[in-house]
Amino acid sequence: MTIFAYSDVLPLVEAAAGGRGGFDFSSKNLSGANLSLTNLVQADFRQANLTGAFLSGADLSFANFSRANLSEANLVRANLRMAYLRYTYLSGADLFRANLTMADLRNANLTEAYLDEVNLRGAKYNYATKWPEDFDFRQSYAIYID
Repeated sequence: MTIFAYSDVLPLVEAAAGGRGGFDFSSKNLSGANLSLTNLVQADFRQANLTGAFLSGADLSFANFSRANLSEANLVRANLRMAYLRYTYLSGADLFRANLTMADLRNANLTEAYLDEVNLRGAKYNYATKWPEDFDFRQSYAIYID
């Protein structure tokens, strides 16, 4: 069970109620948090712990997840359009039908992530991006960037 401080919970409640987006969750422990269907456009999740978090259906477009831990997170049908996911740990995350159009996945770790029907059109990756063994990223329309 994760214990949240009042300052952590207030933005979560505002986001669930359709808040304005742009919340700062950098370096917060949101492990196991239920953020499904929330408006988290442009939210800052840099170095946050979102292990096992529920983010299904959330609007996370333009969010910054740099160096965040999203292992085992539920991102089913999440909108991660143009999200910044550099150095993000997504191992074991469920990204079924997630929208990662033009997301930045350079140096991201997606080993054991579930990527069925994920939209990676225009997403950026590099030599250090780690994909699941059974995923053919060359057929995904993602773009290799040095």
